[in-house]
Amino acid sequence: MPPITELTRIELVYLERLEKQGVFTTGILLEVSETPTRRQYLADHAGASLAEVLAWRDEALMLNLAAFGPTEHALLMQAGFPGLESILRTDLDTFKARVHRAAGQLKIEPPADLTITGWWEQARTLETLPDAEPIPPPADAAGAILRFLVGALVGAGGAVVTALLTPADPALLATVVVIALMTVTGAVGRLAARGLASFTGLTVAAFAVLAFLVGRGLTILLPNTPFWQDQGIAVNLPATGLLAAIVGWSVAWAAGRIGRRPAFRRASERAA
Repeated sequence: MPPITELTRIELVYLERLEKQGVFTTGILLEVSETPTRRQYLADHAGASLAEVLAWRDEALMLNLAAFGPTEHALLMQAGFPGLESILRTDLDTFKARVHRAAGQLKIEPPADLTITGWWEQARTLETLPDAEPIPPPADAAGAILRFLVGALVGAGGAVVTALLTPADPALLATVVVIALMTVTGAVGRLAARGLASFTGLTVAAFAVLAFLVGRGLTILLPNTPFWQDQGIAVNLPATGLLAAIVGWSVAWAAGRIGRRPAFRRASERAA
């Protein structure tokens, strides 16, 4: 097995730390980095990043190809193959062409086609390509603004209806009406447009309109008992309405999550 000193993608400080851990050859390096857990353990003890450990492993795998020595290492580096992953990402014809071109640049005899093919095939038995990183979807600024406006319209509309239907007295009835209507408003807002933008628009608009139209505090009187006399519960209608809208939104969100579960859908289909 080649020594780890032949790795070109590893810094001297890491070589010293690896040798202190008993990692002297590329074979040992491959063994101690075989699984994700081992790779993280090695990175922690060498003071390196996980990406650096993966780069060391990638080159070490290439160094352990059959009939592969320092000359062949220099040849593949010249051809643009610093490790096994770059070989895996290249088709056989391109791989052969680049190796032959690199041999001409280094003015050395290129390996036989059988040897080059053997490297390419062996690479596929030693490692597989890592899963591609998922590409996040582009930010939809226009969609977010539209959802915000839809949520704001629902919140403001619900608050206006609530203000019109909320009686001045008694305080308990006014509170119940605000809670009921704003809970429905929150649920409708969730159904009209999903996402944080819609939720923000709904809550901001609902609270602002409620504060403007019914921005008053009420006191729900409690019946007199030996423990208290002439006491009540203070209620702020805008804050109560906002809380009710959030509850309505949350209930609609939870119902939607449950409705998308396969078991729930199958039960619904059987019932139908």
